[in-house]
Amino acid sequence: MPFAQRIPKLPGFKNPFKKVYAVINVSKLSRFADGAKVDAEALLQAGLIHGGEEIKILGTGRLKRKLTVEAHAFSTSARETIEKAGGSVKVLGEPRKIGPRRTAAKAPRPLPTPEAPKQAADVAKPARAKSAPPAPVEEATPPDEA
Repeated sequence: MPFAQRIPKLPGFKNPFKKVYAVINVSKLSRFADGAKVDAEALLQAGLIHGGEEIKILGTGRLKRKLTVEAHAFSTSARETIEKAGGSVKVLGEPRKIGPRRTAAKAPRPLPTPEAPKQAADVAKPARAKSAPPAPVEEATPPDEA
């Protein structure tokens, strides 16, 4: 059987850098006592995650308890909900790295000042040295005929 017929025909692209998280909604955190520290070990004991997975907290639901939550990633709404209830958020692992291209794109650009275009024009084109106008050319006159 030819090789092309032996391999599976799976469409699409498989991203080797894909992050897979164990997701937990904020509503599931209300089972912990007020003022508790919620980390990977506490979530594992509660049966919300399996061992060895990175954790991401999502913002679905309500939270009325003051908790200290440690996870690898948080959604914006989850962070707001936890901090609004009086708790705190701690991100585990190293911070996300942003390459030089993305950093430059996110940095605010300075606004041009009115003097800047004049200076830029002076720098861009060097001033030409003005030379004296060419001397007038005397036309040759025919000799006088006598």
